[in-house]
Amino acid sequence: MWNILAGFMSGNAVWFLAYVVATWLGFRMTSNIYMNGGAPIIGKILVSLYCLSVSAFMCTLMVNTNGLFRDVAAGLNTVGQTGELSGAAQAFIEQASNAPSMNPIQMVFVASIILMQLLQVWMKKAD
Repeated sequence: MWNILAGFMSGNAVWFLAYVVATWLGFRMTSNIYMNGGAPIIGKILVSLYCLSVSAFMCTLMVNTNGLFRDVAAGLNTVGQTGELSGAAQAFIEQASNAPSMNPIQMVFVASIILMQLLQVWMKKAD
C-alpha cells in the first residue's frame, strides 16, 4: 500500500508543479493587463477563463489526492483486519480515513490565488 501511495504521490507532485507554473503564467498575464490598463475586453475574458481553468484543475488535483489518502487508509484498514499494522500505518488511517474532499486551507489557498488574479484583471490601476 505504501508503494502505491508513493507512486501516485510522485505523479501528483509533477502535476502540482505544472499547476504552479500555470498559476505563475496566469499572474504574469494578469499583471500585464493591470499595468497596461488598456487591454481589450476579450483579452480580459480569455485571461480570466485561463485563470479559472487552472484553479479548477488545481482543485481537482487536491480532491483526487485527498481521495487517494482515504482509499489508501481504507486499504490499510482492511489489511489491518487480517494482520498487524505498524504505528505509522495506524496513524495514517486515523488521519486520512476522514479527510475531506478539500480542507479549509486548500480552499483558502486556491481562492486567494484566483481572487488576486481576477482583481488584477478587472480592477483599474490607481494612478
